[in-house]
Amino acid sequence: MTATDSPDPLAARRRPALVIAGSLLVAELALIGLLYKHVIDFTCLDNWPPAVCGGASGALVAVYCLAAAVALMALVRPAPFRRLFAEAGARTAPLLLNAAGAGIALLPVAVMHDGVGTGIIPAILSAWSVGMALILSGLALYAAPLARWRGFVGAEASRLLPVAALGLGAPVLAVQIRPLWQLDGIADLTFRAVAGTIEGLGYAVNIYPAEKAIGAGDFYISVAPVCSGVEGIALVSIFVTIYLWLFRHDLRFPRVLLLYPVGIAASAAFNVVRISALLVIGLEGNPELAVGGFHSHAGWLMFTLVAFGLIALAQTVPGLRRAPAASGERGSAAGGTATPAPRLREDPIAARILPFAVFMFSALLAQAFSQSPGVVYPLRVLAMAAALAVFWPVLFRLAWRVDPVAAGAGVAVGMVWVAVPVAETDGLPPYGDLAGSALVAWFVLRGVGTVVLVPVIEELFFRGYLERRLRLGEGRAWTVAAALATAILFAALHDRWVLAFGAGLVFSWAALRRGNITDAIAAHAASNIVVYGAAVAAGNLAMI
Repeated sequence: MTATDSPDPLAARRRPALVIAGSLLVAELALIGLLYKHVIDFTCLDNWPPAVCGGASGALVAVYCLAAAVALMALVRPAPFRRLFAEAGARTAPLLLNAAGAGIALLPVAVMHDGVGTGIIPAILSAWSVGMALILSGLALYAAPLARWRGFVGAEASRLLPVAALGLGAPVLAVQIRPLWQLDGIADLTFRAVAGTIEGLGYAVNIYPAEKAIGAGDFYISVAPVCSGVEGIALVSIFVTIYLWLFRHDLRFPRVLLLYPVGIAASAAFNVVRISALLVIGLEGNPELAVGGFHSHAGWLMFTLVAFGLIALAQTVPGLRRAPAASGERGSAAGGTATPAPRLREDPIAARILPFAVFMFSALLAQAFSQSPGVVYPLRVLAMAAALAVFWPVLFRLAWRVDPVAAGAGVAVGMVWVAVPVAETDGLPPYGDLAGSALVAWFVLRGVGTVVLVPVIEELFFRGYLERRLRLGEGRAWTVAAALATAILFAALHDRWVLAFGAGLVFSWAALRRGNITDAIAAHAASNIVVYGAAVAAGNLAMI
């Protein structure tokens, strides 16, 4: 190892500075986009030429793409970036430059309104250009001094320039290739496959190839290009890419790249199944369920099936995984043989992931195949309980000691949740037309799911697994960043996402306070007890 490549303690101490720089960039770009696109009373195309409007919007998107492209390069080639950012945050003066740039970029907000003429376009474009240049320059100099940037660009120019050009040119390229996304060929193949499937099932339908329409009676569907399955193919490709990156040390390349064609083929096949099932449901006299419930959720259901199928394939096919570590690494010291992988029911990683997968998959099934998903919640409770029961050996070994502080924090979260008013849902309540003993049983199982099962499943996954995975380095900055990211994802699962985001942060704090995931479970359960009790007492289950 050369002196240049030796570990640099200063670089480790400067990691929080990079988190600050990245957070500032995201926040400033988001603020600029939000103000100019959604807050001020100004419609660009009604006041200025389309070329100006498109250029301004494209420039902001180009900055997003540039940042993403450079971040990807840093993931692929981390060593040059570690040397570049070894002095990150040593000087805070560049942040003043960044703040000045943000202020200049936002100056036009004061003068832009509907009816403004084109005469101020040069001044506004100048403010935007100067402001963005100062924003980026300030953050760049905060992350590394100018001398390090010169050395970095000189050494990495052959790689950096194409990456930067691709990032900046991505918006223009996207417009140029937009005709390719019509994908008439794939839409034709999907339509023919659906038509063949439906006829093979014995349904007498009318088929109109030119319009790509198929159906009978009053129910027809159109297999437009947007239904060709390209969205699912893109999602699967992104998922495989992320999976390969996260678990690259456990997988065998290049064999594991076979997951791409397998995933794409499976996604296309499932799309045919999805459209065919939608058509069958409609032809059988349930058009509202077909269009409202099944059509809205079946795509995500199929994606979930493909995603977990690919994970199962990668985990079970020996040729796609590297051999277990030998003795001296993780194996037995005596026999020199590799340590055998734990059985599924004793695998702590599987215990944190698979019950959550069952939780999500059961929700997709309920939404897709029932017009009243809440009525079948007891079936979801049974599925969740069975998933947790499989991993009883892992759960039994957890430190199940209730922390009064964590429980108190959960009660506070629940009280805030209850204090924020929420309107009752229109129509039937979630339990539908149930009455008598069936209704009592529904409420009991709803309470068991809400208070007992969901806290265990969600905390094992979000705080016990995902947050640890997202903590990519040591130090408080990485801990905070992982907690924020996990809270955002946790909030995305809830309708009251602002409250859920705050709750996620509290649960992360509970887990970190003593390093015990059961403290987060206790806080979550205490919160849900308060919310569920208040919801039942008020007769408003929309609180949950």
